[in-house]
Amino acid sequence: AARKGNGGDAMNEHTTVSAKQLCTLVFLSLAVDMAVRPFTSGGSAGAQIAILAAVLNTAVVSILLLPVLGLLRREAFTTLKGGVTFGSKALLTLSAVLFAAGGAAAMVRSEAFFRYVSDEPMPQLLVYGLFLLVVFYALRCGLEGIVRVLGLAAGLFLLSMALMLVSNLGGMHLSNLTFQPFDFPDVLRTSARGFTLPPELPLFCLLSLHANREKRRPLLKTLALLCVFYIGLTFCSEAVLGMKAQLQQQTIHTLSRLGSISVFRRLDALHIAAWMLAELCKVAALAYGVQSALTPLLPHSQRGGKTCGYAVGLLAVLLAVCAGAPPETLRAVLTAGTAVLLACTVVYGCVMEGFYAKKRV
Repeated sequence: AARKGNGGDAMNEHTTVSAKQLCTLVFLSLAVDMAVRPFTSGGSAGAQIAILAAVLNTAVVSILLLPVLGLLRREAFTTLKGGVTFGSKALLTLSAVLFAAGGAAAMVRSEAFFRYVSDEPMPQLLVYGLFLLVVFYALRCGLEGIVRVLGLAAGLFLLSMALMLVSNLGGMHLSNLTFQPFDFPDVLRTSARGFTLPPELPLFCLLSLHANREKRRPLLKTLALLCVFYIGLTFCSEAVLGMKAQLQQQTIHTLSRLGSISVFRRLDALHIAAWMLAELCKVAALAYGVQSALTPLLPHSQRGGKTCGYAVGLLAVLLAVCAGAPPETLRAVLTAGTAVLLACTVVYGCVMEGFYAKKRV
């Protein structure tokens, strides 16, 4: 178990994680979005178009991340730990707000999904309250504690996906797949409609400052693995459901209720438990990002255990804001916010590199 005091100072220099743990964090946080989908209006594209659009989006996101990862590799963001310059304070403030908004949006989506799959839904405020209590406890446990639980949650999530796919093997038929002539404009439209820049990407960059130095940023490989994971789920969904897959609000949940193994009754409840644990870990990781960004901005007397309360408080405030917003609006705001943060990060890194290059001369 992690030391209790790790959550007290989010920038503790002794708090380190491995590259594998950070990649697991990004993978689980983004993969669970494929299972617990937002309740958006309109049908989705067919597998043929959706897969090509996913490959295109993955390539675009990877290209956009190259400048940030290059600066990160050259240790251009070490001054962020202190938060002493105006640029670092502005960047950390924007990061805290974005991570809190991402965590709030994840809680809103999780609560809507839990209400959708429950025979007797729990009160909305009770669900949010339980989320915030779990997040507060996770912050008190520190980063090492969060990533260890996250590793367990990732194993359960992948086991759930594997069990679901195995149980539906008998219902998969190639004849259910829809084929159509290649239409590049349609691929571009689907790609643009589904394009997102999640807050987990700058979160990875921030937490990389605490990671072990050797090979600590294999983020692009993780994104490629996520793309392969999405392709597999999309292909299997349409192979089982055919054109009906495009009309499902929660396609993966529908698959979890089908299949030969489901004769044991309500096996989907086990899948839901694994997915909700993954959602809790995602929110806890984003909340830790909020805490990490806030810590250098606070006076030393306000750091320590109080930082956890500030992080959870900011998360609760943005939860109240996000609770009434449409899913499409939340996705657009988070994508725009992440794009702005990544752009500001590149500018900040280039300025700091130039500043220290002049000092060395």
